[in-house]
Amino acid sequence: MNQKSFYDLLSRYENGNCTEAEKHWVDKWYQNLNHKNFKDLSSTALEEMQTNVWLNINNIERKPAPIVKVKKLWPKFAIAASIMIAFFIAGLYLMRYNHAEQSFIDENGNLALVSKTNETDRPIIIALSDASTVTLKPQANIIYPKVFAADKRTVYLKGTAFFSVSKNPKKPFYVYNQKLVVRVLGTSFWVKSSTDQLPAQVAVRTGKVQVRENEKSSMFSLAKEKLAKPILLTPNQKGVFSNHQLNKTLVSKPIPLAEAYNVPTSLSYNFKEESIKEIFKTLSEAYGIEIKSDNEQIATYTFTGDLSKKGLYEQLDLICGTISSKYYIQGTSIVVSNKN
Repeated sequence: MNQKSFYDLLSRYENGNCTEAEKHWVDKWYQNLNHKNFKDLSSTALEEMQTNVWLNINNIERKPAPIVKVKKLWPKFAIAASIMIAFFIAGLYLMRYNHAEQSFIDENGNLALVSKTNETDRPIIIALSDASTVTLKPQANIIYPKVFAADKRTVYLKGTAFFSVSKNPKKPFYVYNQKLVVRVLGTSFWVKSSTDQLPAQVAVRTGKVQVRENEKSSMFSLAKEKLAKPILLTPNQKGVFSNHQLNKTLVSKPIPLAEAYNVPTSLSYNFKEESIKEIFKTLSEAYGIEIKSDNEQIATYTFTGDLSKKGLYEQLDLICGTISSKYYIQGTSIVVSNKN
């Protein structure tokens, strides 16, 4: 589309020489300039209008433009400019319109909703009506009912927050964001909304959560077979969403289960000539993470050292350093290898 094409079309429109199809889309778009809410237009209507514009413009037979007075043409050029602006505004609206958030608000329209944004430079804690708490990171926003519904507990999150959910098996707790839906019964976990740099993530500290793709993330419905398959996460596991796929991996800083659940433990990290096999067994029990080797020889090695007050990955670095090995994360497991 260029100025010459518009000039030619509008000249013929003014002189009554354009086709009925060309006249139809000019009239239709001009009327739609008065529509202030583009979400009232269906996706099919938007696509049809846009397709017709491009098809009709590109198929215009290019002829020398007749000489007409600028004064006479000005209203029609204003229409052309308005059409282009309408395209631009509609595009921006569709890009920025958060269908998932609006759907959440609509579905909870019978409840008194509260919207809270953390405008400070430090985390803030929000207490919900069921005694659950939300630690809201700076610039994050949460929408939640002042009092939860009788059958379920739902909130909508933008940004990053840590949830500590009170147990109530009869009343499941759901966290929605633009990409994901997290379902829990009673647990603690992190939820991060997607950004331009990072995908949406869920990291579990205690309990279990089910994560699925939010099918209402877009105005245009996706076929069920194109939606990501739901995943189940346990402590120290993380779900990462990208390109309609949910993948499971480990969190960046695993926490011992005893610490996460605030319970005593008899496990010791001070090893003396302990076999690597037994050390892996101890660490696996401590963190709830499978730790294995890719060959039997590694399991026969021994290690001496105090690994207390060190994180899991630092513990593995020290162990691997003494047996000339390395480790890597494979899904939700850790594999120790002596292969180059």
